[in-house]
Amino acid sequence: MKAKRIVSITGIAMVVGFASAPAGATVVYSGAWQSNAAPNGNYIFQVTDAGAVFNYSLTVNPWNAEALGLFIDLGTADLPIPSGVALTSVSPIGEVTVYATDSTSSSCGPGCNLNGLAPPARVGGDWELIFRLGDVGFDSIQTFTWTTQDFGLTESDFGIVGVRAQQLCSSTGTLDDGDEGCGDSDKVWAVPNGVEVPPEDEPIPEPGVMFLIGAGLVGLGMARRRKSA
Repeated sequence: MKAKRIVSITGIAMVVGFASAPAGATVVYSGAWQSNAAPNGNYIFQVTDAGAVFNYSLTVNPWNAEALGLFIDLGTADLPIPSGVALTSVSPIGEVTVYATDSTSSSCGPGCNLNGLAPPARVGGDWELIFRLGDVGFDSIQTFTWTTQDFGLTESDFGIVGVRAQQLCSSTGTLDDGDEGCGDSDKVWAVPNGVEVPPEDEPIPEPGVMFLIGAGLVGLGMARRRKSA
């Protein structure tokens, strides 16, 4: 199976096929989070392809928020995800559950949603995986880790992710020093570091369209060569 990467060439968003990466590769989301409010939480989300399974880690460092939900778009594959997703190696124990699969909803349970957030359009218009993290209220959890099957995919299939968090504090307030007076919430989205996505109103080209675009660019190059000769 081949995965897809979205790149930008001379301002045109194109999808380019790459061979599946070997097990052990990690996709990282950090830094460039887009939010409906400021400041953003300091989220670091990583997925490692460990061969037949994906290992997930979501942490907030420095700690200025506590995650409630995680939304994942496997947009480069857009394949149905089994409803019975098995979670293993959950830490803290019992604090991560699968809320939904292949869902167009932006809800992750009571007090947990992405309402008002406007991430780029997702392939298929749904979230392939929605995880519920912890519970409403401050639970003193800075990092969540867990494992799922790989669904026959690789880390290259991960696209847009969304995070819902609570207790967003100011730059001087942190949760771990007992400052629980930050009653705000945070909703953010991001793409893997180094990967670009087309604007929400710009559709991802089909393979046939890509071929025509590529052929046109090659033809233009040949025509210029003949003209200069």
